Parts: sequence; C-alpha cells; structure tokens
Amino acid sequence: MKKFTVIAIIGLFLIGGIFAGCGSSSNPSSSNGAKEILIGNLQDMSGPTSVWGNAVTRGIELAVEKLNAQGGLNGSKIRLLTMDTKGDVQESIKAYTRLVDQEKAVAVIGPPVSNIGIGLAPIADSKKVALVGSFADPRATVAEDGKVHPSMFLIQPSTVQYGEIMASYAIEKLGLKKIAIFYDQSNAYAVSLVAPFKEYAKSVGAEIVIEQVYSRGDKDFKTQLSKIKESDAQVVYAPNYIQDLVITVKQRKQVALELPFVGGLDFAPPFASLVNDGEATNNLYFANNFSDTEPQLAEVRNAYKAKFNEDPINKVYLGYDKMLVIAEAVKKGGGITPDKILQGLNQIKDLQGTTGKITISPQTHQPIGLSMVMYKIADGKYVDLGRYVPAKHMK
Repeated sequence: MKKFTVIAIIGLFLIGGIFAGCGSSSNPSSSNGAKEILIGNLQDMSGPTSVWGNAVTRGIELAVEKLNAQGGLNGSKIRLLTMDTKGDVQESIKAYTRLVDQEKAVAVIGPPVSNIGIGLAPIADSKKVALVGSFADPRATVAEDGKVHPSMFLIQPSTVQYGEIMASYAIEKLGLKKIAIFYDQSNAYAVSLVAPFKEYAKSVGAEIVIEQVYSRGDKDFKTQLSKIKESDAQVVYAPNYIQDLVITVKQRKQVALELPFVGGLDFAPPFASLVNDGEATNNLYFANNFSDTEPQLAEVRNAYKAKFNEDPINKVYLGYDKMLVIAEAVKKGGGITPDKILQGLNQIKDLQGTTGKITISPQTHQPIGLSMVMYKIADGKYVDLGRYVPAKHMK
C-alpha cells in the first residue's frame, strides 16, 4: 500500500510538471533549464525579395545576441524562430499561424513587404499577437474604416509620408515639374507610393505628363520606357521593388532614356552593386532611413562586419530596430505575454534606434516625425545629400 502511495504521489508530481509546462508557453524552459521567450520572424529567405529578408534577419539576430548578453527580456532568453515566406502572402499567413498557434510566439517580426502586411492584418488582429514590420502601405496598420489594426505596427515612415518627401524633393529641390510615373500596378507597396506622390505634385502645381504600368512577373519594360522618352517629362518616379528596378535601369540605358529617376528605398544598397553598371545607375534619387555617417549606426555596423565580413544594407538596421521596439514594448507593458507586449507597443516614445528616434502613434500604429536622408547614385556610388523634410511635414 505504501509503495502504491509513493508511486501515485510521484505520478502526480510528474503530471503537475507537464501541465505547468503547458501553461507557460510564453516563458518555456530550454533544455539547459534557462527560461526562454520565443519571437517569430517572417521573412522571404528564398524568394524574389530574399535580399531584404536575409538582411532583416541578420539585423534581428544581432539585436537578439546583444539583448541575450544583457540578460534577455524580463530574465528570459530570446529564441528567434525564422520562417521563410518565399515572398508569398499565403505562405506568410500559414507561417504566422504556425508561429502563434503551434510555436506560441509572443510577438512576430514582419517583412518589408506591403502585400504581406495587408494580408496578415486581419489574421494578426484576430489572434492578438503583435506583428512589428516595415510594410509601409498605411492599409497594413489602418483599416479602410479608419480604425487602427490593433496588432499591426510599423517602424518606418509610411508610404504616404515617403511619397510626399520624394515629390517635394523632385519638384521643390530639383525643380522638375513635368513628371512621368512608372510602377507595378499589381504591387500594393508601389500603388500606395504613387497616390500621395501624385496628390502632392498636383497641390504644388506640378504636372503628371504620362503614366506607364506593368504587372508582377513582367521583364521587358522597353516599350513603356520608350513612351516616357517620347513624352516631355523631366523626371521619372519609379517606386518599385529592387528586382524590377535592376531590370528597369539596364533597359533605360538600352533605350537611351537619360531622365533622372526618383524612387523608394529599393534604390538603397545593394541596388547599385546588383546592377553592376555605373552608367546605368546615374542620376537616381531616393530617401533613406539614415546616413552612413550617423554615430548611432557604428555599434551595429561594426558588429555586422565582424560577424558577416561585409557592410550592412539598410534592411539590417530596420531588422535591428524591430527587435529593439519589441524589447522596449516588454518594458513598457510590464510583461512578456502577447497582451502586455501589445500594451507596450502603444507606449513607444523617443526610442533611439539606428534609424532615428522612434515614437509610435497609438492612433495609427505608424511612426511619428521620422525624417529621411536623401541620396543620389552617381556612377554606381552613393552620395549623401543630407536630411530633407518637406515644409508640409514641419507644420
């Protein structure tokens, strides 16, 4: 009888341990006994935007290493679990669902892809696990009815702000008032950058003289570029993805279209090296999140070069800052559960990141007041033109 009682008591302890483990999914124990917190990472690691996905992931990894060296989050070591979206919305939804439902991630870091952000928004809201990304289309953070998506957070300027910056620079700084627009009509990111650019241009008396479009998968743009060449445009606005821009500038050279181009962050490194033709990359302008000379980049840049033996691109810094924002949210919210992290994200204010001081608006879940640094590409080299803010944004 005593033997049976002892066995029963041991069994109860074992069962209790099993259930205790199941009940602490946000703070599981690793094999060595240390407490763990799981952060999910959704990135394109093998698809059309894998250049970005790998860079973002490396930036996150650097931030995780630093935070873990400092004790982790609330005493729990961070475990990063990266899943390959292949640049596809449905793959992203499946991966996010697995991270949240099966892996029990307490927060997820998203990609710099607007289509995916928009597609994930209702899923993230229903599951109430934060998705922190750089999907710049405002529809990823604010629904059509004007209400904020409670689980979606953006840490770089929205496409509305970015489009206005580029329009203002082309028109008011470069003095180019006759504009051609060339964009991927099937890409939410490109479309969301075109509308605010056009609105701003028209508001200051500039003229959109021609619009040319294409769709995902198209590889021959010479017809559209030739039509632009035949127009009286002074500048081309092309806010497209990096792989399409590489093709565009090479074909621009082939049709002898010598107009300056202004575009999005996709002109940032490694764009010029991917083109590998200095002449083809002449006279390209874009706004970046930072300047390479800014002191807050030094620690991350040095750590990145030491680990990967190459210079980081801008998406590395964005990845690093996404992880910093989640860590700050844990502090602000007072815990490492999904609900506490959501609370904390709504309190982010003046967080010094590599891309500037980050304040997130509780009304839009978009950053407030982040300035941009203008760059020009000349003969394959990046020239820092300094920070630029339209007068409209200073009011």
